[in-house]
Amino acid sequence: MNRKSFYLSLLLLAAVAVLAGLLTSPAAADGNPSVSGHGNTISLGKLRTFSFTAVQHADGTVTGETETFNRGYPIRVHSKIDCLKFDEGNKAIASGPITQSSDPEVAAVGLIAVFGIEDNGEGENAPPDRITSVEVYAPEEGIDCNDLTFVGDELQKSGEVVNVLNPILAGNIQVKP
Repeated sequence: MNRKSFYLSLLLLAAVAVLAGLLTSPAAADGNPSVSGHGNTISLGKLRTFSFTAVQHADGTVTGETETFNRGYPIRVHSKIDCLKFDEGNKAIASGPITQSSDPEVAAVGLIAVFGIEDNGEGENAPPDRITSVEVYAPEEGIDCNDLTFVGDELQKSGEVVNVLNPILAGNIQVKP
């Protein structure tokens, strides 16, 4: 492992620890709608690691964060989550502005990151939870999680497919509407 990979891994570990702390926030403990998860998928033939957590408060505001390290590009992206939409009971769509990026040419700070998730239950007989890759939009497009919806496995915007759900290899996703 080279020095850059070591520091990126260390940074990702720190981000996961911070996100884990958010999972025990008072809002989530009060039973507010929330999503959380951590796991791996394969992207461009390499490991993609993600962590996220978000809570919808009683006043409708959403607070949360997400961290993704995609070794296929390679890129590390950290975003706020300020929009959360529950769909079909066990699915949700989250979005918010990118606040940190290791490669601004691929995903610049300020762009809006959007992704979808599916919680398929617990236990060895449950199908794997699923997540989409992250789509990014310019803020002037005015797109957030409310502009997308699930149609089966597809995340769509105005009837056009923008992404599909993929099974996670390890980890767990929780959707609590």
